[in-house]
Amino acid sequence: MRISQLFSFTLIFSELLAVNVLYHFEDDTVILPCEQLSNEQIVWQGPENYFIYGYGDIINPKLSKSNRLSIIHVNGSHQYNLQIRHFSSEDEGHYKCVRSIVHEEYFALFIGKSPSNLTIVEEDSQHIVYGYLNRVLELSCTVIHGVPNGKLVWMVNNKTLEEEASSLLVYTFIPKQEDHLQNYTCATKSNIVPYVMERTVRLFVYMPPIVSISLNKTLGIQEGEDLTLNCNYSSNHDVKELKWEKRFEHESPLDERSQYLNIKSINRQHAGKYRCTVTNLAGSASDVVTIEVYYQPKVQVTFEDRGNYRQLNCLANGVPDRYIFTRWEHTSDCYDLIRYLPDDGNGKLILPNIPGETDRHHDRGFYICHASNNVSLNSSNSFIRGEFFLKAQGKPYFVSSNNNTQYGIKGQDGNLTVDFVSFPEITNFTVIDGDMKHYTDNYTLETWRVMDKVYNKTAMVNGSRLVISMNIRNENDFRSYTIKLSNRFGSANFNISLRSASCPETPEIMMIKPNENKVTVQWRERFNGGFPQSVFIQYRRRDVQYWNEIPVSDPGMHSDYIDGLTPGTEYLIRVYSKNMKGASNFTDMKLIRTESAENSNNKTLVFLVFVVPFLIAIGVLYWQYQMGNLKALQRISCFKGQQFIYQVGVGAVENNVYDMQNNVDQHAVAQNAVAQNLDVPVYSSIDRRANLTIGQTVSYSTTPNRKRNYLEKHQENTGSVGEASGTGNSAIKKGPDRLSYIEVSFEPKPNEYKFHIHGSENRTNYVDIDFSKRICSYANSHIESDDGSTPQACAMLKYEG
Repeated sequence: MRISQLFSFTLIFSELLAVNVLYHFEDDTVILPCEQLSNEQIVWQGPENYFIYGYGDIINPKLSKSNRLSIIHVNGSHQYNLQIRHFSSEDEGHYKCVRSIVHEEYFALFIGKSPSNLTIVEEDSQHIVYGYLNRVLELSCTVIHGVPNGKLVWMVNNKTLEEEASSLLVYTFIPKQEDHLQNYTCATKSNIVPYVMERTVRLFVYMPPIVSISLNKTLGIQEGEDLTLNCNYSSNHDVKELKWEKRFEHESPLDERSQYLNIKSINRQHAGKYRCTVTNLAGSASDVVTIEVYYQPKVQVTFEDRGNYRQLNCLANGVPDRYIFTRWEHTSDCYDLIRYLPDDGNGKLILPNIPGETDRHHDRGFYICHASNNVSLNSSNSFIRGEFFLKAQGKPYFVSSNNNTQYGIKGQDGNLTVDFVSFPEITNFTVIDGDMKHYTDNYTLETWRVMDKVYNKTAMVNGSRLVISMNIRNENDFRSYTIKLSNRFGSANFNISLRSASCPETPEIMMIKPNENKVTVQWRERFNGGFPQSVFIQYRRRDVQYWNEIPVSDPGMHSDYIDGLTPGTEYLIRVYSKNMKGASNFTDMKLIRTESAENSNNKTLVFLVFVVPFLIAIGVLYWQYQMGNLKALQRISCFKGQQFIYQVGVGAVENNVYDMQNNVDQHAVAQNAVAQNLDVPVYSSIDRRANLTIGQTVSYSTTPNRKRNYLEKHQENTGSVGEASGTGNSAIKKGPDRLSYIEVSFEPKPNEYKFHIHGSENRTNYVDIDFSKRICSYANSHIESDDGSTPQACAMLKYEG
């Protein structure tokens, strides 16, 4: 009973002792150390149940494995170490070295096992681990431990970074730029060997790109030029995106993906900060450059009014903002230059107050300054203009271009006209005639560009024109008038002396006498309009459109001539007059024909052969009449007239028609030709007094029997004369109680350019005359024959042309 308790106690006690646990691989040689502390014999005990293995340096031969056991002892030493060769599972267990009763050393010997499957989780097939710059990176190492369990260790350059007795060891750190391509090693560590297994990987650190646009962060370029920006970058791996960014005020955002940014004809809206951003797996990097677009300034003028102190400021806004200013210009509101004014060097002008000028027009007008920042477009002038319109107000004033003397025409409506400037507009006006004031609504008032003298410069200014209409009834209306204008600032007066004047009236042509080479023109002047007038004669050939003009050299002349004309040619002539107020209307055009050379030579002969005998005959007949032979004279004249008709016959009529054609009334022809604008020949008529028109065909006929005048001698016979259009003109002729009725009919006939007279063989019936009664009448009585026939002297004549 006591032995049992002791054994149990021994076990409990032994369990409280320190045990050296040792692991060895199979087939290893294991040495268990034991040092002798006294002279007592060393005893080695082992499994099972602490069986005696040896005493001193002698192995118990009863052991089955004694051939593999030995006690190593070196003479003179106190070490009695137990050696086990070819360690196997048979050797596993607890061993004890008994050095004395109270000194024992325990060993636990087990077979050890190597770890396996050492793995770095993040590595790829190339044994590379990827990390990102400045981002947390975890390196995870796993293993299947052996016996006993060991440790995992992370090392770099043989320097331990992390160590832990675990099957998973995670090393957490933030990679820096210097960690790029660094080798990291994970190893196992155990009691058997320091490092049983290890695995090394290379760290690839993904780093953001490095971007640079320009070393100079501010670039200047002139407006209108082309701009090219280059986004330079470096990256240790592929770039995912490159992008330019710029926000514009009035345009869509910039969206450019290429390395080069090109801007054609850059303008001021393109100025600002341009950012190039490059993105890779590690992140994004960007660079910014500021573009300054140089452009000419925009110039604005402001005005400060402080009573007597008035200042203009020339404000320029451009890039760059360093400016040069020139002298100021003062122009009218119609941009006519008035004067130059000096600048103080900073774009400021103080307006001076000048008596007689400032108090009159208040320096109204445009004030113009010029500023430059030395930026020019296409080598143009770099100075830019700015202007301010000074809207000065004051009482109205009359401009210097007004006429104090104005003109009108008696018996017509006239005007009193004044130009003035009034800001604000006038409220009323008054016309003063002597001591009488007249208020009238018969006027026109409109905005007008008027001429004025400002600072001794004549300039056009914006003003108003007041036109007061009046009826000039008599000479008393030609006198002085005062026009008074008023606005809310005051009033102004202007005196006008109204005088008579007008354009001359159209002169009247009294006579035109053509010769072979010249034409004499005589006229009568009309009212000259109140000024001396000059007369001008215009002429042209009928077939030419251009008018020639001859001024009459002597104002007192009333006739002149046109020389150097072509003989036998038709000309149109007209006259007009002109004075300082203007020209009159033209007179009606007169168509004339200059004499041919042959006609001129024959005139004298014709006069001598025909006219002189005729005048002699007239003289003789008149003498007979004075002698009391009137009846004989009447019979002779009647008979001779009839004899002339019988003798002349058809040929005479036809010749007479031809002669009438050449002597047709020129005024009627000219009017018709001008109205139709045609050069059309004229048809003549038998009776020149009928004044026939162009294209007219006329036939005459009488009844063969006598007709009694039932209306007695106080009645009138009428002949109807018509025109080709069908309208008729009445010709009234007084006659005796026995009258011959001539019926005249008109047939339309087309206009022709030549007049034809056919002979008797192939003639046209121009005239059909039937004398049914006496052609002539006697002075004392109307005698009829008893048989109703006509006397021989008045015999019937039937004529067919």
